[in-house]
Amino acid sequence: MNSNSRNAIVALLTKSRRYLTDEDVISVLHVIAHLKKEPFSLRDLKTMLPENVVSRPRVARSITNLLNTLIAIGYLERFSERKYRKLYDNLSLFLISQVMELSSLESAPLAVRAEESVLRQLKRRPGGRQRDQNLINR
Repeated sequence: MNSNSRNAIVALLTKSRRYLTDEDVISVLHVIAHLKKEPFSLRDLKTMLPENVVSRPRVARSITNLLNTLIAIGYLERFSERKYRKLYDNLSLFLISQVMELSSLESAPLAVRAEESVLRQLKRRPGGRQRDQNLINR
């Protein structure tokens, strides 16, 4: 990756994660990509991550939040309360299918809303006959 440009996906995944840098997110994605499609826990991830990532305090919560984001977009699923399972070989393959779907959504024509006519029926109220007649004449 060029030092002057950030990867947009990594930037989005890093956003709102106070304790994770771009490099930390890349490390987590790298480890997940090299896992088999079997359940894993945060503890399993931490044993495979570089020491400079897991040695910092409060990083585990940020990694858990990152995993929850990956669940929300459909790359991972929660296997049990503390275990995760990836649904695709790697994030880039998953995102390619999502980008293709987004492309078809963007190129599809918008449906034009048909105008609906609204008919209002005025009910006559006792003692309000004159008012109702004024409303009808408008």
